[in-house]
Amino acid sequence: MVTERITASAWSAGSADRLWALASDVERWPDRLDTVDSVRELSSGPTQVGSRFEVRQPGLPRAVWEVTDWQARSFTWVSSALGIRSTAVHSVREDHDGASLDLSLEWTGPLTVVMSRLLGGRATGMVEHEAVTFARLAERETPEGGLS
Repeated sequence: MVTERITASAWSAGSADRLWALASDVERWPDRLDTVDSVRELSSGPTQVGSRFEVRQPGLPRAVWEVTDWQARSFTWVSSALGIRSTAVHSVREDHDGASLDLSLEWTGPLTVVMSRLLGGRATGMVEHEAVTFARLAERETPEGGLS
């Protein structure tokens, strides 16, 4: 089976807890990322394995993502469309007086090559931008706990 994987990492002087709070609060992503137009929760309760979200991003079709793994400072979710399965991992780790956010997006399925050619460059830019944006936001925490 053909697989395409995109990865990005960004270091932050902010705390791992703060970085995780930002990256894991998917419903607030549209407020924080210009790569996300909207996120709508399709399930109820706290985010956990089985939680589902409708995500709309500029220039991409609507996607429904389902959380398949939820750990302390890491989650994985998947979205399937005709001929392709997307798996995204968001992971935060403490790293040298700060924290790092590691993001990955993997495409598998018979349409992987087509998806990679059509959207690979755009997707790579989006994943890299998201990692850097969350890392910078984690550094902007004010003493009161909000964003400056």
